[in-house]
Amino acid sequence: MDSWGRPLDIRRIGGGFDKPQRRNRLYVWFILVVFVVQQCNFFFFPYPTEVMVVHNVKQFASNSYQPSVLESNVMNRSRSLFHYDQIDIDECDLYLNKSWGSMHGTYHKYSEMLGNYSLAVKEFNIGIADIRSVDRNVNLCESLDLLHLFEDGFLSRVNDILVEPLLPPMRHPSFCEHRRKFSLNIDYLVHDFASICKNMKQTSRTVFFDLGASLQYHSGRKRRANPALSLVDVYKRFGIKFDHYYAFEHTKLPSDEVFENIPPNLLPSYHWFNVGVKSDLSSKLNPLNSILRSMKEDDLVVLKLDIDTPAIELPLAHQLLKEPFSKLVDQFYFEHHVRMKGLLYYWRQTAIGSLQDSLDLFTDLRKAGISAHSWV
Repeated sequence: MDSWGRPLDIRRIGGGFDKPQRRNRLYVWFILVVFVVQQCNFFFFPYPTEVMVVHNVKQFASNSYQPSVLESNVMNRSRSLFHYDQIDIDECDLYLNKSWGSMHGTYHKYSEMLGNYSLAVKEFNIGIADIRSVDRNVNLCESLDLLHLFEDGFLSRVNDILVEPLLPPMRHPSFCEHRRKFSLNIDYLVHDFASICKNMKQTSRTVFFDLGASLQYHSGRKRRANPALSLVDVYKRFGIKFDHYYAFEHTKLPSDEVFENIPPNLLPSYHWFNVGVKSDLSSKLNPLNSILRSMKEDDLVVLKLDIDTPAIELPLAHQLLKEPFSKLVDQFYFEHHVRMKGLLYYWRQTAIGSLQDSLDLFTDLRKAGISAHSWV
C-alpha cells in the first residue's frame, strides 16, 4: 500500500511505465527528432541544384555560373596562396610546379583530356554546311557532342553551356612549356556545340563580330594562321555557317589585300570596316551600339575583341556585363592584357592590372550568362 492507502503497482516503481510502453514512447521521440533534423537540413543545408540529364546533354535547373572543381580550388586560393592579385606573377607556376600537389596533378589530368578533345575537334566534320537547313533533331545535335572526353567536374558551366575552366596562363597549358609554339594556339578552347545546336532555331541568325580583324599573323619569317579564321573554321566543321561577319580593323590596309586573305566561304557574309572601334556607347563606331543592338536573343552571336588598346577594350568588355548586351552575346573571346611574366614580353606597355583582375572579369562575364573565353 502507498501512503494514500492504494495498492502498489509494480509497473510504476522506478520507471512510470512498463518496458513496452517505454519502448513505444522512445520510438515516438526518435521519429520526432529525425523529422526535426531533416527539416533543419532542408533549410540550412539545401540540396545542390537539380541536374536533369536529357539525351546525354546536361541541363541545369538554375541559370548561373558553376566553375569546375579545379577552377573553384584555384579561385578560392588565388589571393592567399597564389598571389594572383600581384603584378608580374608567374602564371605558369601551378602547371609547372609539382609542389602544388593534387591541384598540379589535377591540372595535368585536365590537360591530357584537353589534348584528346582538341584532336577529336580537328578530325571532326559533320558534313553539313548549315545545321539550320536540316531537321535539327536530338540525334543531330547530340552527334556534335565531344565533351564526353572530359570526366565529370573538369569543365565549367555557363547556364546550360559547358566551357573550359578559367586557369592560368589563360590560354593553352602547353604555352608554359613551349611559349613560341603555343602563343597563338586556340586548341584550349572548349565548345558545347551540342547545346548550341539545341538552343538555335531555324530563324536564328548567326553573326560573328571581329573587333581587331588583322588578317595577317607573322612570327619572325614564319607566317601563322589567323586565329579568328581558325575559330570560324571550327564552327564550320560543326555545321555553323555565319550569315554576317563584321570585321573592324584600325590599321589601314589595301582593300585588294584584305579580300585576297578572306576565305572563299566567308566572302558572301564578310563586312569590312577599316576603322577603329570606339567605346562611347553613343558612337556609331561602337559596334555594340550600332549593330549588336539589332540582334535578337534567339540569334547566335559570337564576339572576338582584340585591339591591343586597353582604354577602349576594357570599357567594351564591361559594357557586355549589362543588358541588353549580356543577353545578346553568346560566345565572347577577349585577350585581356595584364601583367604576367610569360606574356609581358609580348604585351609590354599594353599590360595593365593583375592576373586576378582577369580571372574576376571573366568570372563576372560568365555569371552574366556569356560564355567568355580568354583569347590569344
